[in-house]
Amino acid sequence: MPKPQRLLQAGTQGRPLSSVIQRRQFMKRRTLVAAGLTMPFANAMANANDSGKQRTFIVGYSAGGNVDNFARALGDRAGKLIKQPIIIDNKPGANEMIATQMVSRSEPDGRTILISTEAPITQSQFLYKKLSYVPEELTPIILLAQVPLVLVARSDLPVSNLKEFLAYAKKNPIIAGSAGIGGVTHLPIAMLAKMQGISWTHVPYKGSAAMFPDLISGRIDVCFTGSSAALSQIKAGKVKGLGVGTKERMSALPNVETFEENGLDGIGAKYTIGAYGPKGLPEEIRKQLVAVYTEVLKDPSFVSAAVTPNSYIVDGAHGSEFQEFLKKDRASQKNRVEASGAQLEG
Repeated sequence: MPKPQRLLQAGTQGRPLSSVIQRRQFMKRRTLVAAGLTMPFANAMANANDSGKQRTFIVGYSAGGNVDNFARALGDRAGKLIKQPIIIDNKPGANEMIATQMVSRSEPDGRTILISTEAPITQSQFLYKKLSYVPEELTPIILLAQVPLVLVARSDLPVSNLKEFLAYAKKNPIIAGSAGIGGVTHLPIAMLAKMQGISWTHVPYKGSAAMFPDLISGRIDVCFTGSSAALSQIKAGKVKGLGVGTKERMSALPNVETFEENGLDGIGAKYTIGAYGPKGLPEEIRKQLVAVYTEVLKDPSFVSAAVTPNSYIVDGAHGSEFQEFLKKDRASQKNRVEASGAQLEG
């Protein structure tokens, strides 16, 4: 898979966003033409199969978290493009598997779409003994964004950076939270603990929004979370930022060390947000959806509201490129799950 486009990450060295987009040919010109469609697709999509059934994004986390916020911003702008509202339906729990099962059993008409991390698609089959759906049978539509994770700590933990935390955690048992057992915020802390010889207790929650009150109150010591949630809480002074899962330091958190600069890039401190449909989604509908979502991803108002402030990285891979990414990620996730030692009942 080609390197993700990084021009939309927070910090473009002072250059206007429009010039960056123009100069680097944003998204490799993944426009409506690349999808084989032109703007009339919006009206055609709005009128096609108009049985009165609403359009829905199914999200496997509670409202207010990183994935939910991104889905709401995407749904708002995509709905305006196709002149139909898109409803967000939150189905939290079971590492996004409840939401994924719901989409897997939906009609393949393009009206029910899963907006999720890679966890229920490339990871759960190695984590759980039995699944209620077949991950490979879902239809990958588009890889929307890559999200760096941030390791955050309660404000009164006696450390100020990643090096100090690692030294402290090797001498003191740690209570770590996650947004769900075996999920994208669980495995990095499991990998970190394994690599550094840290003794820790895991406390899972149903999403980051449910986890933060316990971190702020001191019931848990640390957790991994998406950059969006982390930035708001760090800026408010409610938690400390210890490490970020970006290659270079995040411009919004210049004093927070990266895991890579500490030789810990192997813990996988990032995740993706993608759009998936049920098995049998017609190719014509898949292309229409790619065109809609691509148009949103290159909309400066969407970028300024939902991408840049959160240090997300727009991706946009679809078709064979997205399939290849998932194939490689399955192999990687298998190794991570095995290394973590996590095994759950389905």
